[in-house]
Amino acid sequence: MRPILFQWGNLSIGSYAALLNLGLIAAVVIVWLDTRRSDIRLAIWLDAVLAAIVLGVIGARLGYAAINAAYFKDHTAEIFRIWEGGLFWPGGLIGGSLGAWLITRLHRDRSPARILDRLAIGAPLGIALGWIGCYLSAAAYGREMFPGEPLFFLSIDAPDLYGLTNPRWPSQLLGALWALLVFIMLWLTRDRDWPTGRHFWLFIAAYSFGSLLVGFIRADDMPLVFGWRLDQILDGVLTIAGVIGLLVTRHRAIDPVADQRP
Repeated sequence: MRPILFQWGNLSIGSYAALLNLGLIAAVVIVWLDTRRSDIRLAIWLDAVLAAIVLGVIGARLGYAAINAAYFKDHTAEIFRIWEGGLFWPGGLIGGSLGAWLITRLHRDRSPARILDRLAIGAPLGIALGWIGCYLSAAAYGREMFPGEPLFFLSIDAPDLYGLTNPRWPSQLLGALWALLVFIMLWLTRDRDWPTGRHFWLFIAAYSFGSLLVGFIRADDMPLVFGWRLDQILDGVLTIAGVIGLLVTRHRAIDPVADQRP
């Protein structure tokens, strides 16, 4: 583990913050590479990306603070210390999608769903780098594994948030791998003649399902509801929402008139 990526005198750069920012940059580059081949103007997608990043990070942090309200009610100032880690993916998705949708609505010649499609292609790459940041900073760590378990060969010696090192499930690495696979799938299908909104809902359904599965091997603190991790419950809800969105776009395009405008 390497929680501090770089240190020079009193200046230190945390691995989580560095990988988070690198992930955001990577996602923006992917969106740029994708949209430069389309008729979407620079001002539109750039405004949408900036709004998605700002509201996405705010939503992810507020979501994390909400599920850890027992701690943050006595440490209010720490809510704003995003660089120390602690983001909640469902909150980031909701905030980022809302930000992009609101900005795109200001440009009446574009469909918000079409912009969300483009942003969805770059998002999982940014998430993958975020998972690597979690690995380096010992966040979202996996459950302990013991010799004799069928999949013990997958274990890695990794610490928890308190520094206790044991053989564990590589939850962060598996999360990063899943996000990368989702990115590859979306990137390879970006030129498909799909109904508007299909890539956005596919991203939500595919990534949320993988995140739900990874939740079974995570050991970091998370409120439980009827024995289930709260993040898994929300991942399940998002998976269902994504599947419903895919079924809807299978029968009709979302706002097809906007797609035909110059």
